[in-house]
Amino acid sequence: MTLSLIKDESHSLVSIRLDEQEFHNIFSKYYAALCSFAFQYMADREMSADIVQDVFAKLWQIKDDFFYLHQVKAFLYTAVRNRALNELEHSKVAYEYEQKVMAKKADAFFHDAVVEEETFRILSDAIEKLPGQMRAIMRLALEGKKNPEIAEHLNISTETVHTLKKTAYKKLRKYLTDYYYCILLLL
Repeated sequence: MTLSLIKDESHSLVSIRLDEQEFHNIFSKYYAALCSFAFQYMADREMSADIVQDVFAKLWQIKDDFFYLHQVKAFLYTAVRNRALNELEHSKVAYEYEQKVMAKKADAFFHDAVVEEETFRILSDAIEKLPGQMRAIMRLALEGKKNPEIAEHLNISTETVHTLKKTAYKKLRKYLTDYYYCILLLL
């Protein structure tokens, strides 16, 4: 920065030319103070440093627009404040959006849980209407057991399990016909 004093009648002004060396001098002189200034808004040291670095990058881009040191200082502090406020606003919008997404997920989870529980209740009620051995087979099938496991548990043949399951499915379809549209509405 080439410093030269220019006097006018009311006060003295320091003119500048922002070359690479003078930019580095300004960076060294104001970086820590600007980070501290940004931290007052952000309460996050890394975010504050990022904001200040972005402002210095912008200063380098528009360096030829400044004639006096006080313009550079004013730009730096104003730009840091504006970037910090923009970041806070963005964070607020992002947080509110995240809260809405989480609320929708919670609502969807609640809805899915209600549908699942109600469907299970309706199916369980229908299974309770089945004759003894079919009822036992279907309860075990709902637990995720395969036909050979059911056969071993009930001490019957796998073919008997297969046949009784097939018959149970037919009866359940008949019992659940009235609930078919209700279940579709819940889904």
